[in-house]
Amino acid sequence: MAPTRAELVARLQADVAETVSDGVALQEALADRLGLTTSDLRAITLLMRKGTVATSELADAAGLTSGAATRMVDRLERANWVERFMDARDRRRVLVVLNKTRRGEIGEVYAEMSHSWMSALADKTDEELETVLEIFDRMRGVAREHAATLRGEA
Repeated sequence: MAPTRAELVARLQADVAETVSDGVALQEALADRLGLTTSDLRAITLLMRKGTVATSELADAAGLTSGAATRMVDRLERANWVERFMDARDRRRVLVVLNKTRRGEIGEVYAEMSHSWMSALADKTDEELETVLEIFDRMRGVAREHAATLRGEA
């Protein structure tokens, strides 16, 4: 007998929770391997995706106060992970960019994971992938809303 919708949704909720937990464990392992904190790794991941970002944006991505984000950038700069400079258009803003050598170092690790993910999805159709992407978009939105509520932001 085919599972009911309620059973499917319950399984999906459980699988999402387990996937998040596995993702956290992966992030912790990667951060440990690179000598970083998980907040550092979230910031570096944002820098890899966006290139140059303001310290305030790193704070938001890592869930840190502006002061804690400044200390994180100080630490990452001392370890040659990032470089910072003043925004030419707004001298009050500090911009941060990932060090090119370090980008290659972390890129190698991400390339290994990317290859594994590609293999895991190789048999899925474009339509199936689009459905999964839509689900993930919705679930990220729900997670962000609840995180904001838990932090008293909503």
